[in-house]
Amino acid sequence: MTSAASWLTAAGTKSNNSTKGTPAIQADLLGDWREEIAWPSSDSTELRIYTTSAGTDVRLRTLMHDPVYRQSVARENIAYNQPPHPSFFIGVGMKLPAQPDITYTGAK
Repeated sequence: MTSAASWLTAAGTKSNNSTKGTPAIQADLLGDWREEIAWPSSDSTELRIYTTSAGTDVRLRTLMHDPVYRQSVARENIAYNQPPHPSFFIGVGMKLPAQPDITYTGAK
């Protein structure tokens, strides 16, 4: 099966700098393990979130459950912007990552 590649132009948006076109954020915002990207509109009245329309049979926990990924997303919003990376390999032949060790706390 072949498919034509399409490139996102994000028309009507602005970036955080002119040389790299840095988005407002790139992260697994919707919690399906696939990353979304967001830019403000050119007049700053909207925050536009772009995601894939391609389906997947891969089922993983949200990347934000991975502490390394979550810290990477936070770091990229205050430092030199680069894509966030998880603590495990994602790709052909990957092993499912271990269940995260998460403790929920709240008001009693």
